[in-house]
Amino acid sequence: MKEYLQPPRGMRDIIGREAELYEYLIGEFKRIARLHGYKPVIPPTVEFYKLFEAKSGEEIKRSMYVFKDKAGRVLALRPEVTASITRIYIRKLRGEVKPIKLYYVTQCFRYEEPQHGRYREFWQLGLEVIGDQSIVADVETAYTASHFLEEVGIKHYYIVNNISIYRTFMDLYGVDQNTQDYILHLIDKREIDKALNIFKSLNPELYELFSKLLVSDLKELEYIIDEYKGVLREKYDFILNEYSKLRKFIELLNNMGYTAKYEPLLVRGLAYYTGLIYEYKAVNNKLKISFGGGGRYDGLTTVYGAPYEYSTGLALGLDRIALLIDNVMDRISRSVDVLIVLREEVPLKYGFNIVKSLNEHGISTWIIVTDRIGKALSIADRRGIGYAIIIGGREYSENKATIKDLENGEQVSLELNKLISYFIERIFKTYNIKSP
Repeated sequence: MKEYLQPPRGMRDIIGREAELYEYLIGEFKRIARLHGYKPVIPPTVEFYKLFEAKSGEEIKRSMYVFKDKAGRVLALRPEVTASITRIYIRKLRGEVKPIKLYYVTQCFRYEEPQHGRYREFWQLGLEVIGDQSIVADVETAYTASHFLEEVGIKHYYIVNNISIYRTFMDLYGVDQNTQDYILHLIDKREIDKALNIFKSLNPELYELFSKLLVSDLKELEYIIDEYKGVLREKYDFILNEYSKLRKFIELLNNMGYTAKYEPLLVRGLAYYTGLIYEYKAVNNKLKISFGGGGRYDGLTTVYGAPYEYSTGLALGLDRIALLIDNVMDRISRSVDVLIVLREEVPLKYGFNIVKSLNEHGISTWIIVTDRIGKALSIADRRGIGYAIIIGGREYSENKATIKDLENGEQVSLELNKLISYFIERIFKTYNIKSP
């Protein structure tokens, strides 16, 4: 097969049942987001490279699709969405009443090695809250995503950290921003020895501190903060407050019936995070990697020359969520699908009037004009269509239709005015609910 007839490496054609699953998941996500007060936003696929260069992190900058347009401007396919949301806020939403709650469904692009659950073109479901510094915004955003995940049947738990604690310690020991970003990148990749060796080369005290921090539990973290009170000085109260947010976030989620636990190695791969961070993991271990995450990115607006603003958000990986689905296909495939087979002597408008009537009652319908009834029924069977309405010259003259159940082979002749009630009854049976 010619190369151009295949999608580029890491890209996919999503068709059939998989496409139906994506549509279902996207629809459920939008429904839940709106239920929690989020409004839609649609950012462009292409942005200026500089938008992401400033604060997206080392790994993302290396994996971006970057190109020049015909005017010589350096552009990029978006590798993530938060930077775009921040730009949109600065340009169009600063005058809106806060907090501003937004949701999005987008494709993103990163030139990474494709593997199970990781593609070069991937889908993200995102939630962002701008203008709320309270922990309410963090918990509400995390819970909204959990609500969606519960609705589609995914059992999950949280791993949580607060990146401001690590960055504050590094600031006090004089570690510059670029070095901080690189160290956190190494920790994110679980190259802990390399990260600790950098600390050792910078300051033996810093090495000793992070040797403790990276293996601590939540209670030990509190002891470490107290132990370094003299180093923290005026930052001590700030760090205690950040620790309190971390503990409270975990406690609130646990009290709501979820499982959330402290993970000292969680740093996330994006350089703009400033406080609470968390990721979603599947309970059943079907997918070892995280399938979503988020956190605080307060002050990202200042990177682009705008006033300081509080922000928090998350993104869920739709492609990874789809891999976790076990029984949702049963839900999305439960529908009454009808093929109308018109013999050639029957006026086409007659068939489309039936299509229109069935569609108005939520019944999926399409139409074929042919005298080869057997071939039409075979097509319907291969496509998984449950029913065929057959109308020939005799049915047309008598204002009737022959209905065939393609699952059990049963066949009945009905007057047209009884078609709707016939299929409504089948819908109730399909969804296992009582007819009113």
